[in-house]
Amino acid sequence: MTTTVSPPRTPTVPAEKQRFDSRKRAQVALSVAGLGTLLAAWWLAGDATRFLPGIGEVLSTLPQFLATPLVWQEALLTFGRVAGSLAIGFVLGGIAALLMVHTRFWGRVVSAYVAIATAVPSTILALIALFIFRKSDTGVVFVVVVTVFPFIAVLLSEGLRATSRSLAEMSVVYRITGIESLRHVLVPQVAPYALTALRNEYAHGWKVVVLAELFIINSGMGWQFSQAFDRFQLVPVMHWLLLFVAILLATEYLVIRPLETRALRWKDKS
Repeated sequence: MTTTVSPPRTPTVPAEKQRFDSRKRAQVALSVAGLGTLLAAWWLAGDATRFLPGIGEVLSTLPQFLATPLVWQEALLTFGRVAGSLAIGFVLGGIAALLMVHTRFWGRVVSAYVAIATAVPSTILALIALFIFRKSDTGVVFVVVVTVFPFIAVLLSEGLRATSRSLAEMSVVYRITGIESLRHVLVPQVAPYALTALRNEYAHGWKVVVLAELFIINSGMGWQFSQAFDRFQLVPVMHWLLLFVAILLATEYLVIRPLETRALRWKDKS
């Protein structure tokens, strides 16, 4: 009598995980293809025109540019302005969201201001700040805060409106109040909206702060952009542009997205 040995069973991967992995691979492939297309277009445009420096010239001089201490001093100044402005914007946005959701009169007043603020161009705000604050860091922070604050308020108010009333009632029944209720009931539900606001307005804040630095103050990456452009130094312009994009992408993928994954991991376990 012969016994047949059945091959070991391979663990089956859930269909949802397979679809998630395939979507992730497709996103990576599309990102790589998009980057390759952009570099190819830059290479062709740099060789065909005199208005765009060639990719070889820019990349060959990039290490020397990054080795300059002034570059990192200016980048750190701009980063500090963005971080400080976002912190102020989130505080004001949280207060505005609470008023919009939980009060009638002041909620309508704040909603009207938010609707108006979203329609004002950043260039107009930069000029107004220049007249009010002259050439100071306060003017730059003012422009960024006024620009990002209404979008943060709208997202946080949507998060507050989407909170579960049954969870709030359950917390009252089990006498979960104060900081514990805030930590275990409210914050987990509003966190996705807050992180979306952080991701969107962080990139938005960088664009606005560069514009504000160009108009208002003689320091920061925006000022360096304008100086290089005014002198027709296109290679330094591309250097500052590459550094700008690198800082945005590094912060997005190394800080904000891991923070979002960690903050929302409870949803995967539920």
